[in-house]
Amino acid sequence: MPQTTQVGSELQEAGFGDTLYSIAKGIADGQRALDLAAIQTLIVLSNTPVDIIPEVTEVITAQPLTVPISGQPSIQVTGARVTANPSDPVQMSALQAGMLPTFYQFTEATVQLKLSIQLRETTEVDATGNQRVGFSAFASQVNFRTQNTYSYQVDAAANVSATLKPVPPNTRVLPATILVNTLTGKPTVNVSP
Repeated sequence: MPQTTQVGSELQEAGFGDTLYSIAKGIADGQRALDLAAIQTLIVLSNTPVDIIPEVTEVITAQPLTVPISGQPSIQVTGARVTANPSDPVQMSALQAGMLPTFYQFTEATVQLKLSIQLRETTEVDATGNQRVGFSAFASQVNFRTQNTYSYQVDAAANVSATLKPVPPNTRVLPATILVNTLTGKPTVNVSP
């Protein structure tokens, strides 16, 4: 995913609605980047071959054991031996092997900003030249200039809290698996999910 760098200049004030929109857009952009990263991971997994051992056969056989007991004759006990025989590896994609990308979702986001908000009279002119006078809220950051000039006392820190939780992949994102089994008397077809 390409990285972009944004350069801007410090604003003395901005419309309050524009400020809230900018914060919400930042969260939406973050969600979109997470979704695209998961899709890219899905593509990589579907193109990554891995060798998988599909089954292991375990055979349990009897293996009697003789156990010596001090001062007495040895006794024979029932024992067992487990022999494991793996099948030959089968090559498949990492996605077929069950490796799925993790999708994350912002389930909640809390933003606390400490801003100085002023109401100002504004004049709007439409395309026909009609003017409308109203009031708009403008927000400006509280920085050392604001504090020194106006003796405005407030912390200028912003608190951002976001909760990310994994969610199951969308069923439209994952390909359906069609299994045709020709080993049965009559071939069977299973489709999942």
